[in-house]
Amino acid sequence: MKSNLSKILILFFFASFFSIIPACDKDDRIPYVYVDFVIYPDLPEYSIIKTPGNYLYLTGGYRGIVMYCDYTDSYKAYDRCCTYEPSNSNAILDVDSTGLFLVCRNCQSKFLLLDGSVAEGPAKYYLTQYATYLEDNAIYVYNGY
Repeated sequence: MKSNLSKILILFFFASFFSIIPACDKDDRIPYVYVDFVIYPDLPEYSIIKTPGNYLYLTGGYRGIVMYCDYTDSYKAYDRCCTYEPSNSNAILDVDSTGLFLVCRNCQSKFLLLDGSVAEGPAKYYLTQYATYLEDNAIYVYNGY
């Protein structure tokens, strides 16, 4: 009797364990995309980025990149893909009219441009941020990890 009960418990444990594993794989994440490029802010097409509070849309990343100048000679670069349902082709972020937030076209989630955190909406993860540094007259943008 005890051996049957222990077999049933073991079987129940393994059945429960393996039924939970597929649920863990359903998390929709932004795929890794290699990013490594340089922009030169003295060129006319990039000169707007030298002023704090301004931003540029750039190619690269998963759905494009937005670069933001938060302080003189200090830059942030984020992937334009929303962290909520990133596989949705319309999950693209645009800077709102205040210039302080990125807003998703699909779910209306809002993210702070200063740090990429979620301000409101269904998204729960920070934006994918790319590393930046200024050297001489070049801004380097790359994967930071």
